Amino acid sequence: MSTNPFKDLDNYERASESKLHTLPGNPYLEVVPQRAETNPYEGSCCPADLYDYLLPDGNHFGMFSDPYATLKYVDNRTSSSNGRYWLDMKTMDNSFTDREIALLHFLIEHRLATRQQIVRAVFPDEPSKDIIKAFLKRNRNRGVLSALSWVTPLNDGRKKPILYGLTRAGITAASELFHRNIPNGFTFTPASFPNGTGPNMSPFFVDLVMNELYCELVRIDRLISWQRAPHISFPDGSYFFPGATAEVIKDGDEPLRLFWVEAVRPSKEWLNRTKTRFERMEWAYTKSSETSRPIRVIIIADGDSRIPFLAELAARYMPTVPILFTTDERLLNGLNINTFLQYNLADKELKGASIPFLQEGYSGMTATAYHEQMSNNIEDEDF
Repeated sequence: MSTNPFKDLDNYERASESKLHTLPGNPYLEVVPQRAETNPYEGSCCPADLYDYLLPDGNHFGMFSDPYATLKYVDNRTSSSNGRYWLDMKTMDNSFTDREIALLHFLIEHRLATRQQIVRAVFPDEPSKDIIKAFLKRNRNRGVLSALSWVTPLNDGRKKPILYGLTRAGITAASELFHRNIPNGFTFTPASFPNGTGPNMSPFFVDLVMNELYCELVRIDRLISWQRAPHISFPDGSYFFPGATAEVIKDGDEPLRLFWVEAVRPSKEWLNRTKTRFERMEWAYTKSSETSRPIRVIIIADGDSRIPFLAELAARYMPTVPILFTTDERLLNGLNINTFLQYNLADKELKGASIPFLQEGYSGMTATAYHEQMSNNIEDEDF
């Protein structure tokens, strides 16, 4: 099993003992994040506590990281009666199409997604992206999909993507099709929120940025299974919920590789929550058996300059857990030799951590080939 690059903390503790401070008002956090000295949002009417969240290098937040973003529906007048009519017609004659089934399944697994994520993960073989765009629009008009995005007082010059989630009719259809109890938080009921009063986007950003990793693993054909917040139970009755788990294939004659995936988003009380989360991961990792431990925990940060702080925090609160880092923007650029990073605590240096089998064109067995070799022997009864 792979070793943890941060396992030996002796040198780190000796080198940084004199630099430790206690965050004001937080006597339990022994590693203090570096604060930005410049504000990249000078043209915006910035919240007073912006410097509590800014990336240390003064860059914009990642695409799915703005702590001030709030949800805004695009289709706030979608009729629920349309959705009920669609559901009645579909269940009456069992006329769900393959595309509808695929979309429903994806959204009950991932809660919400951008159009580009849906294209890559659900319809990668469709040559015409306009066909998928029209398909999504029809389902918005039918009351199956809600279209939403977000608003923020911060202006980074980038357009915000349209996001898609299931309405109550869509959730009901998926629940009946897949025999699943789907969490209430997966239902998107269009409402007209005054700007800034909608739900905070931070929990949704976690899903969206993890979707980027999921879509890339699907694209390079390495993903065997993905679970969002799976329930990991231990013999003594205790349990743990990773952000997500990804089981990937390297080659046909080797065991599958298991990763845990976590996303750190700046928001209210994020420092304490991250510390507590790291402590919990250390507990779960050491409690797991050798065969069920992940080979790495992939931590998705909101920017490169956040990683040194997260690495130091991890070294203190989950020292035995092997870690890889990545960011919103690195995932948006696709899986390649620059996607993953490690931080050398002794040298205070951020280094690339290339994973050859998690890049396009690797020669080992693909996920498609793995699934094709599965047996499908079903006996047909004679009457």
